[in-house]
Amino acid sequence: MSAGEAIAGEELAPARLNRRPSPPGEGEAILWQGRPRMLVRKLWELAGFLLLLGLLTWAAVGLIRPHLAGSQFAGQPDNPSMPLILLMVAGMVMIIALPVWLRSSARARAHYMLTSRRALVWVGGRIAGEAQLFGAEMESGAQELRFSAPHMYLSWRLKDEGADRLRFEQIADAPAVAALAEEHGARWLNRPEDEQAGGTPSGG
Repeated sequence: MSAGEAIAGEELAPARLNRRPSPPGEGEAILWQGRPRMLVRKLWELAGFLLLLGLLTWAAVGLIRPHLAGSQFAGQPDNPSMPLILLMVAGMVMIIALPVWLRSSARARAHYMLTSRRALVWVGGRIAGEAQLFGAEMESGAQELRFSAPHMYLSWRLKDEGADRLRFEQIADAPAVAALAEEHGARWLNRPEDEQAGGTPSGG
């Protein structure tokens, strides 16, 4: 391969990583599918969302109260300015709170799929997350799997504030699914028998 071809390949690599993944095709077996059990969590997140809306609305009203009451600095409010003030308050609340709601909704509606090659998260009939199993690092909990892979796609709705991870959340058979993923190339960093033996987790 020439130097020019190598440079061209490096330039095209990000585009391949950023493309939306395709559904499983020929030669890719579906090993497991599941959905998160998030009813209780969803109710808590809804309560937190409503509380956040209430706090933001209270803070916004507190900021504009001097104008509503009239002051030497702000002057006296007139009728035409009231719709604009209310629109600004509603816009501020939605800009802050809407992304939180969209992320929570996407995670609650997710459908998980483990194939012989990939870990996939579907949202609304489209793939929102993909991690190639071969070479991926995987950690498991009692009800959750976390994948970190060199070749990974994540929609903004699935990203957390920390390092990017593809997550299977609130699933009943996480250890069994982790064992399947390990058989197809993922490195299980915190395998239960390794932790019980007190040794260093494999791969770490």
